[in-house]
Amino acid sequence: MLPVASRASPHTQPAQYARRTPEETPLYSVVRDELETYLARAHERERVVPRFVERELRAYLQCGLLCHGFVPARCADCGFDRLVAFSCKGRGFCPACVGRRMADTAAHLVDRVLPQAQVRQWVLSLPHSLRYRLAFDAELCGAALNVFIRSVFISLRRRARARFGEQARVARCGAVTFVQRFGDALNLNVHFHSLILDGVYLSAADGSAKFRALPPPTDAEVERIAASIARRMVWLLERRGLLAGNPDEMDPLARDCSVLGELYAAPIRHRAATGPRAGRRVARFGDRVAADDLEQPRSKRCAMINGVSLHANVAVPARDRKRLSGCAATWLGRRFHHTAGSATRWPSPLPRRARTRRGRPRRDLR
Repeated sequence: MLPVASRASPHTQPAQYARRTPEETPLYSVVRDELETYLARAHERERVVPRFVERELRAYLQCGLLCHGFVPARCADCGFDRLVAFSCKGRGFCPACVGRRMADTAAHLVDRVLPQAQVRQWVLSLPHSLRYRLAFDAELCGAALNVFIRSVFISLRRRARARFGEQARVARCGAVTFVQRFGDALNLNVHFHSLILDGVYLSAADGSAKFRALPPPTDAEVERIAASIARRMVWLLERRGLLAGNPDEMDPLARDCSVLGELYAAPIRHRAATGPRAGRRVARFGDRVAADDLEQPRSKRCAMINGVSLHANVAVPARDRKRLSGCAATWLGRRFHHTAGSATRWPSPLPRRARTRRGRPRRDLR
């Protein structure tokens, strides 16, 4: 029995705990009804479903259900008892566990990591041809992130030297990055959201570090950084032999007959990956807008160079910790899958009325 102390004031109505019911959500019903069929069909086609994928999905089906384990909790003041179901503590699928991790990580960043300084959000998207490889090549993804961060830091140090002179010769920068794996349409889209300090740390006379803010980057500076990233990415791919090489080495997922290859490739092309509509374009309902009819957006501090898209027009003031927390939470949720609370969001679970007239799952997009 876990005793729980009551924190309710005698003059306030205590909050009522309500057990979440994942078994009543459309997402749970889809996984429950289709998982075994999906695994059996993959086995028939001799396509390997990685064990970590199956383990994550099966754990989700047990998360929050009392029949799979619980801990009894009792209020130390009134003696009221409550059963709290165990959670799966998954990192990549369960909306409840990911949301909890999102909130905890965002609070940790704001309370213990990010200093009282202005923070700017930098978002980097890479060409479609790279996203498939980045989805499974963690080493290449890390190298691409290093190219991105180094390019932004070089810009910050260059602007610091121009503004503060010789004392900025050894300038220190700071950043926290979230690797996002999908877009708003829930398609595979590996890209980076970074919270980067809008300034540098310089050494004071007493040896301590003092933060010195910098003006926002100009449109020309953002374009210069994007061009640098595009150029360095080409060098990176050439050094790794990924621009021209053995097709089997270029695509180890296809070589190993892994189902992840199909699941990664299809959404990049906006195609259905499995089921009777496999290979066909994703069905869309409602208003349709032709991409060719849209003008290229001309926002401040945004640039597009050879498929490399860079955005840097969102900044959070030093004292606006609430907004910073919201930014971090949004990004984290997307990673566990556009400032610190918003940097951590998870793809929304299917709403309760998320099916077509034929009973197929439907996802409303922005």
